Amino acid sequence: MFYAYHLFFAIAAGVFSVIAFVPYIRAIIKGQTKPSGASWWTWSLLAGITIASSRSAGAPIQVLILPAWLCFSQLGVAFLSLRYGDNNWDLLNKLCVGGALFGIVLWFITGQPLIALLLSVIADFFASIPNIRHVWTHPEQEDRLGWTLGWLSGVFEVLAISTWSFAESGWATYFLLHQTAVLFLVWRPFFIRISNQPISQQAVQ
Repeated sequence: MFYAYHLFFAIAAGVFSVIAFVPYIRAIIKGQTKPSGASWWTWSLLAGITIASSRSAGAPIQVLILPAWLCFSQLGVAFLSLRYGDNNWDLLNKLCVGGALFGIVLWFITGQPLIALLLSVIADFFASIPNIRHVWTHPEQEDRLGWTLGWLSGVFEVLAISTWSFAESGWATYFLLHQTAVLFLVWRPFFIRISNQPISQQAVQ
């Protein structure tokens, strides 16, 4: 059953995601960040498939606000990468795009949009592996505020769910788990530094 607060949380998820992208876009234009064009083209394609397949499977509009914004923003970063980024396609990105397109083919053959949604979520996970690896190796190169706001958008997206079906909650649940994992990696050096400080210094802080 849909209530007004579901729409409120859905809008909040989109707003926090918009704010989270601002420092990242600024860093790209200033040359401080070099986005991988292959990854962002892949993510925008997967977001588009997620929207179409989720809606076709019966997901309500409110849970599609965030993926719709992500599709638009990711496509924007992909275009920025043509000038400011790295546009080398590796095997993993090609496989992810191939898996996503295969999901669309199965959707048309079987008439089951959930197949496309499932394969797009799986492909998104594999497409995110290089980014997770980078965050693990160089967390200092990531924007903590941006990822924190992104994580909050994931929390609000889950709160916007009105029915716990895969069509409505599958992508939202995956997105929050992904954002939580990256958020932990981004803040990991901070917590390690705090835990290694003497108790007297922690009390001063």
